[in-house]
Amino acid sequence: MKNTIGKSLTMILQIGITMMVPIFLCVVIAVWLNSLLDTVLFMPIFLILGIGAAFRNAWLLVKSYTKNDKSTEAEANREIRRLRGEAEKKKKSKGQQP
Repeated sequence: MKNTIGKSLTMILQIGITMMVPIFLCVVIAVWLNSLLDTVLFMPIFLILGIGAAFRNAWLLVKSYTKNDKSTEAEANREIRRLRGEAEKKKKSKGQQP
């Protein structure tokens, strides 16, 4: 249980950082370009680009976490089916012997 809580907390923090960094960098670049060229045109453009990059990065991160969880879950399910099959064989063999 403790390991699950730690993994969940790590994922939440990583998603937050993954989303903040591209937005922050795009805003900084937009402010620099706006001051350099004396315009306000770049802020909305770079803000939209930063938000798009942030959501793309978060999507890929969550996708990788769920892929690992699904493979672990599939492995556990195979082991459960194997153990159930062995238990059924034992029941049948005990039932056939008088």
